[in-house]
Amino acid sequence: MAFLFLDKISFSYNNTEVIKDFSLDVEKGNFTTLLGSSGCGKTTILKLISGFLEPQSGTITINGKKINGVLPNKRKIGMVFQDYALFPHMTVEQNLLYGLKLEKGFSKNKKSALKTVLETAQSLGIEEFLKRFPSELSGGQQQRVALGRVLVLKPDLLLMDEPLSSLDTKLRIKVREELKEIQKKLGITTIYVTHDQEEALGLSDKIAVINNGQIIQYDTPEKIYFEPKDKFVADFVGRANILKDTETNKEYMIRPEWFTISKVKKEFSFTGKIVSVEFLGSYTRYKVKLNNLNQIVTCDNMIFDEKFSEKDTVFLIPNKKYYF
Repeated sequence: MAFLFLDKISFSYNNTEVIKDFSLDVEKGNFTTLLGSSGCGKTTILKLISGFLEPQSGTITINGKKINGVLPNKRKIGMVFQDYALFPHMTVEQNLLYGLKLEKGFSKNKKSALKTVLETAQSLGIEEFLKRFPSELSGGQQQRVALGRVLVLKPDLLLMDEPLSSLDTKLRIKVREELKEIQKKLGITTIYVTHDQEEALGLSDKIAVINNGQIIQYDTPEKIYFEPKDKFVADFVGRANILKDTETNKEYMIRPEWFTISKVKKEFSFTGKIVSVEFLGSYTRYKVKLNNLNQIVTCDNMIFDEKFSEKDTVFLIPNKKYYF
């Protein structure tokens, strides 16, 4: 049985249905990402799970227990937001302790609460910052404090809403790696919301690609990338060249890195002219206008032995195709 199960959930804002017959099952300990563009309904789904919104139809169960109608503070769910929501006038220790202070019997169990805070800080690698204020921490350190403040309450389920979006690119990658390591170590079931495809691919056990309040594909990152259900998923997760087989009239996908580019004609190659060149460090991206299809495709080349320039006639050899 799934640890978290959403069964045919629907929800409307002002008579506009934003979540439609939505079903999702998440195994215990898994890291599951809800991936979609802004406005697709992914944050609404988090609010439905956490209890800040109630579905108009369908049921939500955690560990076999229906939680429809249960108050948010009774659901044993932790939530980390985009802005971290740390109290600036409190130290890291005080921020971590805040939720525990609100629980009954805190005055009698203060020593135990402080021990929990220390153990959580150690597991996140922030024990040396306990006496510091949020303003004295880096973005990545603040993110870990926000996570720690939730984890001290020992939730059954962790929800994260775009928690890395305010970080710069390098720091986002670093914190992403740390987050994955922490989640695996703690084994906490996690639902993560993002619009960043690379983030979703790198973090997740499974990804739910969402569009217009519905799951288009729910699968492992590898399946999503290499075997997308349709053109929407193919184009949304990574880059995709969509072509049509002239013999069967079926459409297929070639990822930019599945092409080999050459000045020598090979069997089954496409002929075209380079219309743009973009050097991106570890690879060069070429836009090539194909002669026979009158279509522009993208080729990512990681081999630098041979140079290609705009207006060069080249041959693209597809090493792999995926038919829809």
